[in-house]
Amino acid sequence: MTCIDRTALGLTLALALTAIAGCSDNNFALVGRDTLPDRTSQAVPDEIVARVEQVYAASREIHLRPNDGRTRVVGYSTDTRVMYRGREYPVSQLEVGDIVAMQLRQDSRGNSYTDLIRVQESIRDRDQSRGDTSRPGTGIQTVDGWVERVDFQRSSFEMRDQSRERVLVSLPSNARRSDVDRFRALRAGDYVKVEGRFLDRERFELENFLRDNR
Repeated sequence: MTCIDRTALGLTLALALTAIAGCSDNNFALVGRDTLPDRTSQAVPDEIVARVEQVYAASREIHLRPNDGRTRVVGYSTDTRVMYRGREYPVSQLEVGDIVAMQLRQDSRGNSYTDLIRVQESIRDRDQSRGDTSRPGTGIQTVDGWVERVDFQRSSFEMRDQSRERVLVSLPSNARRSDVDRFRALRAGDYVKVEGRFLDRERFELENFLRDNR
């Protein structure tokens, strides 16, 4: 083979290798773009701002009234946190009329639940700013848990609710005879379920004992 033939063959091989490398680079670039993760598909929790309508400790549900006027039911657990002015409280101490913001997630059945609730405006603070001091609490709430101590002289008992928070339950001076009899029969360790109003974050005034005490 002559020198000219060798030179021509070398140039041909070089051009072929350059073309193959260019195609390979383009293919790798296409593969890289196709396998990038789709960031828009990542789930982001919804957030809702609404007024508390009722808290049901037995079923662990909060009934809310958003601005659109339609009632929403949101579940919660013992791990759900309620934050207000930098402090943490149990869900049982939410009050009817509180304005709250919460992140909503969905369980395996498609039901909404939350693990973080932020109180934007407390009904107590709103009433005080308006000069309304005629009532210490608003709305009937349900609390259930286990009795820790009974004070018969002061007509009160301490209990731990489902979130393990301490609640001091007191009977009003005009309590019904049936509720007084139930109170006198209480012993430490008894499970109780009561309705009433929170006087503050730890004190609860009983309206009546519920029948499904066990």
